[in-house]
Amino acid sequence: MNNKIYGGTVILVFILLLSGCSKFTEITPKGSNVLNRVSDLDLLLNYNFSLNTAVSISSPAFVVTAGEAFNCNDAEVLVGDIYPYVTNVASLISLNAKDLNTALTTYNESIDRKSLALADVKYEKMYFMINNVCNVVLKNADGASGDRSKANTLKAEAYILRAYMHYLLVNIYAKAYNPATAATDGGVPYVKEDNLISEPNKKSTVAEVYANIVSDIDAALALNSLPNVAANNMRVGLGFAYGVRAQVLLAMRNYAGALAAANASLAINSTTIDDRLFAPVGTTAYAKPAVTAADNLFYASNKGPSTLLAPTFETLAAYEPGNIQNEYVKPYFPVPAQAVAITGLANAKLSYSATIFAVNTAGLTTSDTYLIKAECLARTQNVAAAMDIINMIRQRRIHPSVYAAQVATTEAQAMTLLKKTARFEFLYTFKNYFNIKRWNTEDAYKETITRTVNGVTYTLRPESPLYIFPFPQSATAYNPNLTQNY
Repeated sequence: MNNKIYGGTVILVFILLLSGCSKFTEITPKGSNVLNRVSDLDLLLNYNFSLNTAVSISSPAFVVTAGEAFNCNDAEVLVGDIYPYVTNVASLISLNAKDLNTALTTYNESIDRKSLALADVKYEKMYFMINNVCNVVLKNADGASGDRSKANTLKAEAYILRAYMHYLLVNIYAKAYNPATAATDGGVPYVKEDNLISEPNKKSTVAEVYANIVSDIDAALALNSLPNVAANNMRVGLGFAYGVRAQVLLAMRNYAGALAAANASLAINSTTIDDRLFAPVGTTAYAKPAVTAADNLFYASNKGPSTLLAPTFETLAAYEPGNIQNEYVKPYFPVPAQAVAITGLANAKLSYSATIFAVNTAGLTTSDTYLIKAECLARTQNVAAAMDIINMIRQRRIHPSVYAAQVATTEAQAMTLLKKTARFEFLYTFKNYFNIKRWNTEDAYKETITRTVNGVTYTLRPESPLYIFPFPQSATAYNPNLTQNY
């Protein structure tokens, strides 16, 4: 393993976290980990991917919170979903500060973001999980004593987690996959269990990263050991594994493969949350739990019971008429004056989650697999079947007195409706950022994003380097291979 890819700070944190587990984990002078029982490795995979719900293991006491690794606020600001988190936007712009919030809010490409990115918890913690959870399991599982069937299950989990974390990383810090350029586009390091600590990891190309992701997924599925549904929503089950495969193959424009994987995932879990059941539309109190929601395939989030966000005016204006959350439940801060005071914008609203708007910022839900399936169907000219899925989701989000099915007869028409549906299905997650960035690689589906603040309109062009976040200095200072990808 090679901790040099993200710097010494996280190494220190890792040592401190495991200090209570020295009975089970030995850190040698070379930095390797030795867990020699299957039961120990199982405990290691009881990782907490939520900011708000701790996982406690009594023996050893191993509690790690990874939620901040999945803080997507900067990505949401970029694509116009929200304003900077609890920031007076009008004052921010008037100051013309050369900071990251200003760059993302006004789409100022001239601001030197890499000099401002001293650290990045997303980069550091995701590589922490790859190195010190996934790779530890994969390195030690075959030699660990205990149930061999269980050892294979743990290996399969680790392969899928490693693949998915690299998928998130490459989509944040590199260009979206483009078949025409992926072989030369700079990507991220793909860190495996046999990496040597004496050498900094090389930066793979985008194509190499995706090839490794697919290889890890294939290795996991070949073990044929994952349960259909995991013990909880922060462990890997077969439904999530196929969901990851579908997401990755969609990004690679392998629509037939992505469709098959999405169908396999939906055969295991096809539950969708139906907003029509919730008060005041139905008779059930409006509440969607975070970690335990029935539509979660895997939960990884930094937003749970309480979060405060200011949706942009453009976001509010784009809701479909009759949207239940927007018009009936109204998950907004109850005192508009406070929203205006925080944002500096007249008539601003602040969204809060509570149990009303619990979201899965970086994991996968059945909405992901349904919309992957719909896109694959549209792309392969089965437009009617794609529209059946899009309308199924819309019907669950729009008041029955307003809902009307949409009709499309061409791929382009279906894609327009899919993009609009996905935009609100994935609000307050990484997914709008990933999707828009991916669609921007195709002339037919590129989009220019605008936001207007105090009468001034700012524009984010599809080719903007802002879509690629900078590697933090906490990583580049230790790895000379990490040249920026923009």
